[in-house]
Amino acid sequence: MAVVLLFAAGIWLARDFAAPITEALAVHAVLGMAVFFASAVVAVLLPMLSNLPLMPLAVLAWGPWWSAGLLLSGWVVGAMLAFAFGRHARALILRHFPSVQRHAQIDRLMLSRHRWWSLVLLRMTFPVDVLSYALGLFSARTTAVENAGSTAVGAAPFALLFALFPTLSGTAQWTVLAASLLVFVLYVVWLLRDPADAADTGGT
Repeated sequence: MAVVLLFAAGIWLARDFAAPITEALAVHAVLGMAVFFASAVVAVLLPMLSNLPLMPLAVLAWGPWWSAGLLLSGWVVGAMLAFAFGRHARALILRHFPSVQRHAQIDRLMLSRHRWWSLVLLRMTFPVDVLSYALGLFSARTTAVENAGSTAVGAAPFALLFALFPTLSGTAQWTVLAASLLVFVLYVVWLLRDPADAADTGGT
């Protein structure tokens, strides 16, 4: 919720102070891009942080496509580092907490015949940071290339959404928010459905 409010504050700043923000970022364009990219990487490595409030300012300075590319690139690099950290910590954690492996079989969430697309769908369902650490720690079958590639594909729609959102009109923004909230509620209802009802539905 706090991230949403900060993102909204970023949109307000970008609209009400467009001229000085554009001028400041134009003078330090390369530095600004580097900072924005680095903030996206750090946001993956440290899940309690987020650089999304900076997105409206980035869109104002460099446009939605450059901003989406920088955000996605930062997410991919962050996912690669988080995966590497998880993979290197795997042996230590399993040595001290061997029972963890039995309760963290993330590979069960992936279809053996369609591992790649399963990873992409997981990317579109779980946060980049949490999933990257989890894959590194508990998925012995997932490679670094699969982790990076699935991040690039699965997270791309969200990078574009966050980049294009500040360019929409107020009415369109509220429409997108309402539609997103509806989809989220339906998804939660589906997750919390009665297993017996789900079994009956599947059997009919």
